[in-house]
Amino acid sequence: MDHQNTNNSEMNNTSSHSGYSDPNALGNTFPPDLPGTPAERLKHSGPGISSFIVGLVALLGHITTFVLLFLALNNTLQLLGSSLSREDLAFHPAVVLSSLAFLVCLVLNLSGVILGIIGLVLKNRRKVFAIIGLILNALFILLFVGLILREIYLT
Repeated sequence: MDHQNTNNSEMNNTSSHSGYSDPNALGNTFPPDLPGTPAERLKHSGPGISSFIVGLVALLGHITTFVLLFLALNNTLQLLGSSLSREDLAFHPAVVLSSLAFLVCLVLNLSGVILGIIGLVLKNRRKVFAIIGLILNALFILLFVGLILREIYLT
């Protein structure tokens, strides 16, 4: 009986070190995983994934806005002909609504940039989605700034 109690206490001692049993006790000859080795799987950063998703949603929003604007203006120009002035076209409801939708998408892009930066700063996390989200969101903001600067200096 004492022999069984000592065997049980030895098994409990080997498994109590790290919460797992000793892999060499089972006959495995591979070396144990050390901290920092590739076998240690890093999680993706939550803000990085959020940045990527926000970038995709904003991309779909930009595409939808431009398609709907083009369809509405094309339909209006076909109905009224070319008699619309530039001022009338600027205050067309489709232009006003698409401008607001475009600004909402830019606010989404700005929040995606912030989330991407937060995802890059986190330690011990994968940075793939944070980098992709940051690039995707920053690209639209830079494109918007470029379009504004182009219109300021060319007109």
